[in-house]
Amino acid sequence: MRTETDDATGSLARLLEDGPAADPEVVAVVRAALDDIEQPAPAAGAPRHDGIYLRGIAVRGFRGIGRESVLRLSPGPGLTLVVGRNGSGKSSFAEAAELALTGANRRWEGRSAAWREGWRNLHAPGETRIALDLLTAGSPAEILVRAAWPAEAELTAPEWTEQRGAADPAPFDVEAWSALLALHRPFLSYSELGSLIDGRPSDLFDALHRLLGLDELTAAQERIRARRLTLERAARASRALRTELAGALERTADTRAVELAALLRTPDPEIAAVEAALTGADDTADVAGLRGLVRLAVPAPVVVRAAVQRLERAGAEVARYATGNAEADLRTLELLRRARSHAGDADCVCPLCGAGQLDAAWRAATDIAIGELAARVAGLAEARAELRRAAAALRSLPQPVPDELVAPGRRPVDTAAVARAWTRWAALRFDDGADDDPALPERVRTAYTRLVDELEHVRRGTRTELERLDEVWAPLVPRLTAWITGARLVEADSAELRTVKRAEEWLKAAAGILRDERMAPLQETARWVWQTLRQQSNVELGAVRLQGSAGTARRVLLDVTVDEVDGAALGVMSQGELHALGLSLFLPRATAERSPFRFVLIDDPVQAMDPAKVDGLATVLAEVARSRQVVVFTHDERLAEAVRRMQLDARVLEVQRRERSVVEVRTVSDPVRRYLADARSLMHTRQLPPAIATELVATCCRSALEAAGLARARRSLLAGGMGHAEVERRVSAAQTTRAMVALAVMGVDGKVDDLNAHLAATEGGWAVDVLRDATAGAHVPIDRGMRALIADTERLVARLAADLDGSADRPPGRRAAANGGAARDRGGRAGGQQGRADAGERGANGAPRRRPSPPRAR
Repeated sequence: MRTETDDATGSLARLLEDGPAADPEVVAVVRAALDDIEQPAPAAGAPRHDGIYLRGIAVRGFRGIGRESVLRLSPGPGLTLVVGRNGSGKSSFAEAAELALTGANRRWEGRSAAWREGWRNLHAPGETRIALDLLTAGSPAEILVRAAWPAEAELTAPEWTEQRGAADPAPFDVEAWSALLALHRPFLSYSELGSLIDGRPSDLFDALHRLLGLDELTAAQERIRARRLTLERAARASRALRTELAGALERTADTRAVELAALLRTPDPEIAAVEAALTGADDTADVAGLRGLVRLAVPAPVVVRAAVQRLERAGAEVARYATGNAEADLRTLELLRRARSHAGDADCVCPLCGAGQLDAAWRAATDIAIGELAARVAGLAEARAELRRAAAALRSLPQPVPDELVAPGRRPVDTAAVARAWTRWAALRFDDGADDDPALPERVRTAYTRLVDELEHVRRGTRTELERLDEVWAPLVPRLTAWITGARLVEADSAELRTVKRAEEWLKAAAGILRDERMAPLQETARWVWQTLRQQSNVELGAVRLQGSAGTARRVLLDVTVDEVDGAALGVMSQGELHALGLSLFLPRATAERSPFRFVLIDDPVQAMDPAKVDGLATVLAEVARSRQVVVFTHDERLAEAVRRMQLDARVLEVQRRERSVVEVRTVSDPVRRYLADARSLMHTRQLPPAIATELVATCCRSALEAAGLARARRSLLAGGMGHAEVERRVSAAQTTRAMVALAVMGVDGKVDDLNAHLAATEGGWAVDVLRDATAGAHVPIDRGMRALIADTERLVARLAADLDGSADRPPGRRAAANGGAARDRGGRAGGQQGRADAGERGANGAPRRRPSPPRAR
């Protein structure tokens, strides 16, 4: 069963060219919406998508399992039934796997707290832990996911790690795994079967929509829809504000309001005219000048105070250092520095007396004198430099008198006093007094204080005048300004709004076409599953359709009829039929080709099914197991009985629970065991002539070798990092028994012609002999008894089932000492594989096996 989908944007590009007609503006909007979708970068710890199989589940202290128990599985396609009575602990394995990988359990969702309180096993105090042993086709091939809860930890707070190959354990990458599990969840519990049908309609719709690979189209639709809603909201808000402002202006007793109200009441007001009227109203009333007076500002008091104090400190420092000798030394130092600079590095005549020589001796003596004088007057020199800087900083504070105070014209507020104060303040900028003038700080304080007082007086008067002028008008001005700004944007966006509406309609139609195309194969598979499961049911499943889109009511429409009559079939379907319908929707999703999970875990799907439907379920599961690892937990013996009766390839594991929650798992049946059991049964069937019995026994032995060989080949190739598709190609290419065994023991580079030499060197001549006899015995007489052939076949099968490093019996999550402690348990027992030879397709009585043939998705 496959559901192949191509890239959504590629399909949309095809529709843009060949689909419903779209003008260039619409095409541009759609392409822009797709281009703007941010493609998430793959998380660094994201698992490879080449196939993830489940190799084992180790559980301690969880639910019905006390001391650690391990459920070992064959990591490859095949059907495994985990059976056991109610309370045996089998469902604890299923729930543990789901909890360790997803962090939650669907069975408990929506239940009372009592469902979650008993998650710890009473017979295993201390740490609770779960380990999932996964095998992928990526590199590294092995992933170990662990969840551990110390004795006092809550269920929601595990110590969660994942370990890849030989690397050290790292924190479990919740984000990376959640993205995969949200789309391709491989777990299905009994409680979920019904909820798939009667849960929230939008949940199933969203899951199928994501599965169809239409997320990008949905995101593009949502972006276009969001843009349309934004533009429409802006237009509605602009119209509502214009109506509200017009009413408020009409109720205002102000000449300025009359003109603006008339402009706003027109059906399509000119924004420029409204803006001009609003600006002119302010100019006429001198509001702009008044507002300018309010905005006048001078340096903050703290800034002026700090500048004055700096000048005073600098003056004090100069006074401290300025002794008579220091002043004389400073003048002498300056004179010597100039003379030394004049002399340079060559001898010359003194420029002052014209007689003395400024030679090397003079220069040396002068350099020493300069150094000594500089050291004596360093404090005074630095103090004078700081004084100059402080004076310059203080004089930079006053600014020229602003235009609002000196420009000609009538002013509602008297500004003459503040203009004079500001003039005195500005004059300090060009004060020609000495930097160390002790009166300068006081002049600055006096001018600044006077200016601040006068400016505050003018501000108070200006505010009073503005309040008088704008008591009613002022609140309307910012609202009018806001409307003008918004109206301009709405006007500019009007053409875009029309285009966006057309683009939204076009993309909705195009997405519907793509959705129907991609839904067809999934619908076909769902109908096949239902048709196989519905044994003796009067309910017929027709089309499975998705109705709705982003931003609207979404649901999955199931066209079901009862006795060819349309109606509310879901209301009259039995619980077993509803569960069968739930499986019909779950399996196509869980086994989609793009899913990274090559396994599905189904817990108790048999409940409420009548015997006929159990036969159909067995057929469906066997068919799914041809390309997936299918693990089914059930206490109902009917499914295992149906598998045996219909001679479907399956491995059956039995879970038993002993005292104090000791849970044990044993293999009841698998294809290899069944073939060997058939061989032993044939050997003891007296009604068969010896020649025919020998031929059939050899056929069963050959099928057992093929099944064991294919199981090992899949396991070793996947563990080596080979992709799932390539593994299946290699397996399918092995058409003979010897080719299958060669692929298992020598890998892809081995040759069938070298198989005998390889077996003789690694196992011994007995292995060559048993392979030869089992292969030939189905066609010609062999010189070996049936009992010996069966015994040697069992021996070779056991060698094939063992892992390459002999670690098949280690539980998942344990590290071996081999390979520096980095080797991992790679195996389990052979099982879940299909024989490829003719005998492998037949039962012990030689009758052809039943092979269901579902429709293949396009």
